[in-house]
Amino acid sequence: MYNTVVIDTDNGCLNHISRLLKENGLINSVTCFHQWSEYLGELEKGNIHIVFIRVDSPGLQGLSLAMETKGISPVTRIVFISSVKSYAVIAFEEQASGYLVLPVTQQALDEVVANIRRRDLWRWGDLSE
Repeated sequence: MYNTVVIDTDNGCLNHISRLLKENGLINSVTCFHQWSEYLGELEKGNIHIVFIRVDSPGLQGLSLAMETKGISPVTRIVFISSVKSYAVIAFEEQASGYLVLPVTQQALDEVVANIRRRDLWRWGDLSE
């Protein structure tokens, strides 16, 4: 089960992604942040497994936040969210674990989480026991 964070300056997007995550059976918790300073404080506690970052959110600087995340917690998986597909190349250059294009559907989100789970099982085995 994953502890997740969603970071976006748009309340509508935050609420939508949060609702979708809560419907996914692999998600343990969902925490939402508007500002990355609040998120970084939580990240330092070491209990965030997946972070969903809106790349093109005004004032958020999603790519910088992804680099900061990797510096603090290299094992936290990063999923970028954007309204355009063109950021996908950058996301994978930054070794993102996934990429979602707005509007995000339940199926697309579930596929990203399932892919992360498959990679985790391959890398570490089943740690839930």
